[in-house]
Amino acid sequence: MIAKDMDSGKVLHQEKRNYFEIGLDLDGFMRYGAWQIKEIIDLTLQPLKTQHERFFFTLDKGVNKAEIEVNVYYYISGKKGDLIHQAKKVIVFPELE
Repeated sequence: MIAKDMDSGKVLHQEKRNYFEIGLDLDGFMRYGAWQIKEIIDLTLQPLKTQHERFFFTLDKGVNKAEIEVNVYYYISGKKGDLIHQAKKVIVFPELE
């Protein structure tokens, strides 16, 4: 998730969250043993499940317009990720007098 000031282009906030699926790798070998799976089960996204995320941050004083962009990537192998979803929204704050 990236938040940018629309006027200056400055990055106001950037945050990243990683989730991965426990299972077999591309060669059909188990990635983890049972004891490892038990330790990381709370940190993984289960198959066919949805994870809703909220990002909380404050904007600098004087920022009237910000663009919020969220990208979701799927990594089937360790390094190459495919963009599977992208959402952008521009938020405009009225100037206070």
